[in-house]
Parts: sequence; C-alpha cells; structure tokens
Amino acid sequence: MSASESKKVTLVMPAVQPQHVTTALPEGIQFCSPGLREATGTLFFVSPELPMNPAEARGQLHDLLQYGLSFHSARDMSGVVLAERFAKKETPKPLADEFAELDSFVATGKFVPVEKDEPVVDTGLQVRIAAQKTLLLAWDMESRVAELAALKDKFTTSSANMDAILGITDEDDLEELPGIEPKLTLQGDVEEDLGVPWRAVAGAIIEFAPACARFVAVKKELVDVVADIGKDITPDSVTVEEYGFVLPQEHGWKLYSVKAYALLGHTRAPEGRDSLNRTLEIFTVA
Repeated sequence: MSASESKKVTLVMPAVQPQHVTTALPEGIQFCSPGLREATGTLFFVSPELPMNPAEARGQLHDLLQYGLSFHSARDMSGVVLAERFAKKETPKPLADEFAELDSFVATGKFVPVEKDEPVVDTGLQVRIAAQKTLLLAWDMESRVAELAALKDKFTTSSANMDAILGITDEDDLEELPGIEPKLTLQGDVEEDLGVPWRAVAGAIIEFAPACARFVAVKKELVDVVADIGKDITPDSVTVEEYGFVLPQEHGWKLYSVKAYALLGHTRAPEGRDSLNRTLEIFTVA
C-alpha cells in the first residue's frame, strides 16, 4: 500500500464490528479486521501484517473461548491474554552443558566451553500475534453484546405486551394485585458488564493500522481522553481526496492529534511497542 493510499485509511476505534456502533459514519470509514472470513469487504481494513490467516484465526478464537470458560468474566480472560509474555526463553540445561564440556576435555585434553544456541525470538511477531488475539476477543465480545442487547429489547417488548394484556399501567402497584408477581427488569450496560477493554482493543488496532492512517473515536471514554490530552487540529473541510471520506460543512466533528502511548495511558511507549511512538490523528463526534 502506497503512502498516499495509507493516508486515506480511516479506522473506527475501538469497535471492530459495524453493528456495535450507533453513530452514523460516512461512507469510506472502515473497521480493523481481526482476520476472520466474515470480516472482509469494503467495510473492513484487512492488514497484511496479520500473522494468522482466516482459518488459523478462527481456530485461535475457538481456543481462546475454550480457555476463557475457566474465568468468571471476559475482563479476567482478556487480562490474562494481554499479560502473556511476548517471548518465552528456553529453560537452561546447566548439567547437560557441563557434561558436554567434560566429554570434550577428556577427548582433547583442552577445556572448550560448549557454544550455546540462543533461541531467536521475533518480538515484533509476538506483539502482532497478541494484538490479533485481542481483536478476535473484541469481535466475539461485541457479538455477545449485540446478542444481549437484542434479548434486552425483546424482554422489554414482551413486558410491555404483558402489561397491555393485563391492563396494567405504570401507576399500578403490582404488589397489591392478587396473583401478580412484580416484573423482573434487565438493568445495566451490557458492554460494561462484559468488560470490553477499550484501551487494549485500541492498542491492537493501532498495531495493524497503516502508518498514515487516521481514526474515528466512537466510545465516550475514548472521546473524553482524546479531548483532554489531544491537540485540536480540526481542518476547515474534510474531503475524499485527503481523508478517504467526506463530511458536510456543519458536521460537528473535531480532529485531534495525540501520541499513541499517551492515549493508552502510558508515559512512554512500552518496550517492544514502537508503534505506540507515533502521533495519531483522531476524529471525535460531537
């Protein structure tokens, strides 16, 4: 992908599924694909840096979900996945090395220390694998959020229909009606209840985004952080030629620049995460 093409890529952050975003987005804005077959097409940006192909990604998601059955919540599971060490060193074998050195001494009369082969660890690859795992978990969690939201809507509709059938109004005290138990309610934010870690997902999206890509913040917590620590660089106009999409003059959006590591709550880029040294341009929706 050329620099001019990369500059036109604008990715949603931190959502990875269109159905998870309630904000009306202009045509041309894309979602970062976790590498699954269903996450392709014009709505998705499929990074060439994804380490797992679609079949491997599907298998990895299955393994992660099976592993996750041992945790109480999605937050616990994602925390363990994100804490996974990027590099695992082989356990040294001092006794085996010593015997090899002794054998050499007996055979030659000279003490020649055995050269030890150090395992070569591709830190960048390990970072990308962890990032793709994060996107896969985010994809699954957003699917579950959508399912729970649909169930909540169905429950609310069924409850209203029951009220109409029984002739119950909001003023009725259900506890005083014979044979009628107070209605159950579904409360809480399903996304918050699932513990979707937006900073982890945002970091994974940044890892696979082209160097000149821009972003659109669609989560309130992210918008608040961007507005708090970012520099307002809102242009006079947004054109397809420059940004890959167009906004009307009275769009109410703003554009900020912010260091990636600061956005994710760091004072500097963590070791092995050079991608977080970049300065991001992020749109926020009024």
